[in-house]
Amino acid sequence: AKPLDALTLPSVELREEVLDQLRAITADDRVRTDAYERAFHAVGKSYYDLVRIRSGEIAEAPDAVVYPESHDEVVQILAYCTEQRVAVVPFGGGSSVVGGVEARKDGGQAGVVTLDTTRMSRLLDLDETSLTATFEAGIYGPELEEVLAERGYTLGHFPQSFEFSTLGGWIAARGAGQQSNRYGGAAKQLVAARVATPKGE
Repeated sequence: AKPLDALTLPSVELREEVLDQLRAITADDRVRTDAYERAFHAVGKSYYDLVRIRSGEIAEAPDAVVYPESHDEVVQILAYCTEQRVAVVPFGGGSSVVGGVEARKDGGQAGVVTLDTTRMSRLLDLDETSLTATFEAGIYGPELEEVLAERGYTLGHFPQSFEFSTLGGWIAARGAGQQSNRYGGAAKQLVAARVATPKGE
């Protein structure tokens, strides 16, 4: 495997003023352009992805990785990136095996930002009457189950990627797990969602 310093990543194409505005929306330390962050967020975890990473073949990588900490920050990031013609790729645990986290843009876009949701991992509400819980999208499986178990509950969703994937990823991929025959897959478990899009909430 090639070490990180031997990888050749594409150059960062985003203008500094765009990066500065993303920092203003979030924080200086939550907009990353270093080689590690860009390489880590460049591909998923399929066999093909792992071969590419080990051989150092990363033809496409995000120009920057942004770590929002709230829904409102995500709304602002998407609005600004839409205005600036910057592609945004959502990223949770990065366990995708279908190319869904890759930093791709068409000829008309000014760059690519990966939006890493893993700092959005809080339980927002637990309704013990309707047995529903409201979580932020970036919570990893083990943490989600730990939070629920402390209150006597379980989601019962245990995909193969459980330790390395997030709630948002389960929902986006309509995930299933080893107990889905009892509890249902992610699509069945989802009751409602507050969703940020390039056109607003």
